[in-house]
Amino acid sequence: MVRESLISAWKGEAGKTYQLAFWLPVLWVLWGACFAWAAHCYHGYQISDHDISDLGNPAKNPKGWWYWSLGMGIAAFMIFPPIAFASRRMEELTSRHTRRGKRLVSIGTICMRCACFGMAGLALVPQNHNLDIIHVISGVFAFGGVYVTLLFFWSVPLFKVQEMSVARLVLFTVSAWWAVVGFLTTQGYRFFAYGEVGHALKHRRESVFLRFSLWEWMLFVALTTSFAILVALLPSKSETDA
Repeated sequence: MVRESLISAWKGEAGKTYQLAFWLPVLWVLWGACFAWAAHCYHGYQISDHDISDLGNPAKNPKGWWYWSLGMGIAAFMIFPPIAFASRRMEELTSRHTRRGKRLVSIGTICMRCACFGMAGLALVPQNHNLDIIHVISGVFAFGGVYVTLLFFWSVPLFKVQEMSVARLVLFTVSAWWAVVGFLTTQGYRFFAYGEVGHALKHRRESVFLRFSLWEWMLFVALTTSFAILVALLPSKSETDA
């Protein structure tokens, strides 16, 4: 019974309740526990001053970096069933629509699965001077893939699927993009006001809300929550068949 449920979830056949009430909470608990323990091992770690990847840097966090890698590995593995569920539901939603709508869903599905490989790359290649380029590429695949997916998956129900209510669309849009807008605004302000980019924060008296690392964490939170909201807002099969 348990084995059949796991196989069904892996294929994207498990229901929305299973994804939201069991699979995603388990993923968050395991992922969060790994990150929390890595932060515990990192002396003086502060979200506003240290990047997410600092937790997985063997030079900066020699005792706890592998907890971070373990968390990313768990996420890369466990995020696949919810991706399969969302992809299957989006394909069903666009089954009667134009080729363009189906293409958007296909691109989103590919990007989301690329994000899994990016997470696996982050887990296998910790941040250090010799492997930074691989780490950066993995990060682009991991986080960029998720946002591209959200963009394409969001555009289809917004313009093509009438079953999605305005309230649902507003909730998903806000959850998916508030951190992006905030990141571009705060880091754009730093660039145009001071000529600073990335971590080159010379004006330490400025508000903590201008810190690059803080907004990187906010982007991370936005990714995880907005994907869960996407799963929650997708109509069940009975709704689309009615």
